[in-house]
Amino acid sequence: MADLGEKMIARADADGLPADHEMRIKGKAFSEAATGFYGHPQTVSVKQFMGCWARARRLWSEYSGEPLV
Repeated sequence: MADLGEKMIARADADGLPADHEMRIKGKAFSEAATGFYGHPQTVSVKQFMGCWARARRLWSEYSGEPLV
């Protein structure tokens, strides 16, 4: 699950998307949320982490065509 942000940024790089593209923004936000959630001390709550994951996962699904389920 935590590698989703990296996968999104790699896809943005491969597709030549601009720095302000939603794929890069949400990929970075999810990577930062994962770092804070799994870090010691934990700086991101479960609610924040899952919210970032849901937004990133939905965008990834819409962009890549990969099903959500």
